[in-house]
Amino acid sequence: MTMRLRAVVVDDEELARKRLVKLLRAFGSEIEIAGEAAHGEEAVGVITSTRPDVVFLDVQMPGFDGFEVARRLEVKPFIVFVTAYNEYALRAFEENSIDYLLKPVEHARLEKTVGKLRRLFGASSLRMDANVEKMLARLASPPPERIKVTLGDRIILVDLADVVYFEAREKYTYLHTLEKEYAIDGTLADLEGTLGGGNFVRIHRSYIVNVRFIREIVRWFAGRYKVRLKDAPGTELVVSRGYADAIRNL
Repeated sequence: MTMRLRAVVVDDEELARKRLVKLLRAFGSEIEIAGEAAHGEEAVGVITSTRPDVVFLDVQMPGFDGFEVARRLEVKPFIVFVTAYNEYALRAFEENSIDYLLKPVEHARLEKTVGKLRRLFGASSLRMDANVEKMLARLASPPPERIKVTLGDRIILVDLADVVYFEAREKYTYLHTLEKEYAIDGTLADLEGTLGGGNFVRIHRSYIVNVRFIREIVRWFAGRYKVRLKDAPGTELVVSRGYADAIRNL
């Protein structure tokens, strides 16, 4: 960045808001605090009047939430969502070049966010209207309750609640229930964009797991984890380093 980004911090919890402001001030050469807001309506006013480059926006707030704040902005800045809940929406944030922070926010994780903002701002001064709108549209679409499996001339509809995990293996994607394994269309990346309700979590480039079927999380070697599932064989799946936070925050 050749200049400081002007930031607004929005959170209805005063202690959390002040803590994030304090953490951001450690990056004073790159981030300038342009304003704060304690609820959605105030946030829209502050953001509209100050025209910041980036908003650190709490998701869960009384009145209307962070998603509604984003919808109401006529000009959308870079948005970094802040949440205490590691739900399916977080993948949508990442895929659309919008970062997120899990509470309690830590300095090291915030440093990565500032680095991402530095790269985005350095690459282009354009606002992120299209990406934000795309993400909001995806979040507004309810997740499916069943998934289609094609078997020859038949189509079987499997309830998502019965899916133990999805697996990418040998260029194919498989759905595992307690009884059977099915080959399905699409990739794990496609599935991440449609699965919802907080029940599914990506733990590896090859696995998405239904958290309701996780029996236990086992520490492995070198700070890594495995999950042990509630199916008959007690399937164990390795959690890759890049997805360890998703498991630790369950």
